[in-house]
Amino acid sequence: MKTILNLAAGKLKPLDMPTNNYFLVQLDTMYYHSKEPNDVEKDYEWFRRFGSTNRDETYQVIKCKEDAFKFMERISIEFDRIVAYRFLEHIQMDQVLYFIYLMSTTVKVGCCVDIIVPDYQKLAAMILSEIPGGKGFEAHNILLTTELLNEPGCPHASIWTKDRFSYFFELEGRFKTKKLEQDYEFDGRDIYIRYQAERIK
Repeated sequence: MKTILNLAAGKLKPLDMPTNNYFLVQLDTMYYHSKEPNDVEKDYEWFRRFGSTNRDETYQVIKCKEDAFKFMERISIEFDRIVAYRFLEHIQMDQVLYFIYLMSTTVKVGCCVDIIVPDYQKLAAMILSEIPGGKGFEAHNILLTTELLNEPGCPHASIWTKDRFSYFFELEGRFKTKKLEQDYEFDGRDIYIRYQAERIK
């Protein structure tokens, strides 16, 4: 059985999902109907012992409305994989190392975190090469403004490049870089980095 935690999941399921025999927690503060964190642990214990409550399937998907920090601080489950798509850039810079620490206590040794963020190196190059008022500038400006700043109520708060991933995730020796893909296409745009890090202690 694979256990997967999807941080700030919204409506998205993790990429590269198994077809069966998995326990998936979709975590997002925006859900209307969801379970409490203690119910997630109860459902996990049931699934681990008896299998899914779905009659014909061997998987369980649970929605939980909880802050990612609070959830990882309190949950006792160690997951086989943690997914965070379009979320890490919303973590304030002074909280990044603590967030990485929490992920290291929530994913099993030898297992991975899977992250997708805007590539600020690519966005910076786009700014430096743009011609304000030139052909395609308006669409270009919308993309840059969205990916650099986002909405005022949910701003981007940390900057990510391939070198920053290696630095911050490997700084305390809890993770090692397993795979990094630049120009990664996600949500119809190829301005992302997909980064996978393996927990090593």
